Formats: sequence, C-alpha cells, structure tokens
Amino acid sequence: MSGADALLGQLHEAGHRARAIAPLPPETLDQRQGYALLSQSLVQRLASGEYLSGWKVAFAGRAAQARFGLDEPVYGALTSAMAVEPGSAVSLERLIQPKLEVELALVFGRALAAGYYRDEEILAAIAEVAPAFEIADCRWQGWAFGLGAFLADNAAAGLYCVGPRVPFDAVRHACVEYRLEHEGQLLGSGDTQAREDSPQFNLCWLVRRLLADGHPVEAGQVVLSGALLAPLAIQPGAYRLHMLGTELALDFHAGHVPA
Repeated sequence: MSGADALLGQLHEAGHRARAIAPLPPETLDQRQGYALLSQSLVQRLASGEYLSGWKVAFAGRAAQARFGLDEPVYGALTSAMAVEPGSAVSLERLIQPKLEVELALVFGRALAAGYYRDEEILAAIAEVAPAFEIADCRWQGWAFGLGAFLADNAAAGLYCVGPRVPFDAVRHACVEYRLEHEGQLLGSGDTQAREDSPQFNLCWLVRRLLADGHPVEAGQVVLSGALLAPLAIQPGAYRLHMLGTELALDFHAGHVPA
C-alpha cells in the first residue's frame, strides 16, 4: 500500500468512526499533492456508488488565503452521500467537529465543456439559486492542517443542505440578503453585494479552475459559493436561514436521530 493510499484509508476511517486523527506536519503535503489526494478520494467515492453532486469554494476571503500563502480560493467536492434534506434532524454523533456555514447555492442548468468562459457565459449556465447550509467537518484534530492536508480532507466537506430554489437572475441576485437564527436568536446577517468575495465572483473562479483541472461541470450540479458568515460551532437546536424570500431550517440533536 502506498503512502497516499494509507493516508486516504486513515481519513476514510476517521469519517466512518466520527473520530479526528492527529494532524500532519504542515510541510507533509503541498497544494498539488493535496488536490491529487482529493481527486483520488473522489474516484473511490464514485466507485462505491455515490455520485458527484457539486462543488464547494473554500478560503474565498483574503485573510484565509494569506494564512496559507494563496492568491486564490481552493475547492472541494460534494457527493450525493453528503446531501441532507431541508427540515431534517441531524445527529451530531455522526459528525466529528462540525461547523455551520451559510452559503448561496448556484445550480447549473447546462453542462460546460472544456474551454475558457467569460463571466457572462458562466453565469448564463446557471439555472437556479437557493439558500444553503454547509456542515463543514474536519477530520484533523483541532482543525489543525496545512494546505495540502486540508485539500486531502476534501476541504472539510461534511454535509450540505440546499433549500427552495428560484430561477437565477445574474443582475437581481448580485445582491442577496441573508439572516441566520438559532432558536430564535439572531446570529448574523448581511448581503452578498457587500463582500469582497461575492458568490458570482467565486463561481466564475471555480468553473475556470475546475475545467483547467479536468473536472467536468454538469447540469444539475450545485456550487456552494463560499461562507457568508464566519463558520459557527454547531449547538443543538434549530438553525433557520432566511434568504431569497424563503427559509431553510435544520435541527441538530446531540443524540442519535432515528431513521
């Protein structure tokens, strides 16, 4: 067994058992190696019966990029096994050290073949937009990682939940307001236009990077375009995201949730 296979095996076991593993020295894996392990892990997931349902943007802000010496974001993959239905009860026992992120989900209406696309062409391929939660979950103890290890962990992609979808309009949805509540308490609010890393900017970056890296962009795939609020340690109870004139809710429980 190669070192890469052994590491992926450890990460798989950590996720299966919902137990974090000791972090690697930051210099162990570089960005190229991390993406290679991400791709290898994705191949294994697809071979086991999952399907590629979309992508997530991470480290979209300058502060996060500066921490790792980056000048652009990074990405992770979403699969069918990660999807959670709106209004679901989620057991925290199935997760390791989860954090909740508020996201804008953009849904492709058509595939994009390999090549270079202008922003307008990429945005024209988006059919729908929706409120979304990402439940990021890092398999490295204490969320301690170098860049390559973060990518090998699939950019901490845990679970995700996409709410009611509405037709996408690039002009109208350049500014989307959002408000997050937990058990009736306001946790944060804002709008996408006020951000340095707008969802549309992140989307266009992601599409170009995916196609350059040889990853297909297919109709129906979802893009989680980057956290709109600082990630939150998840507490039991109901989280409600108000966005796009609708509400997306998830209820977290400390114990087991019956099927």
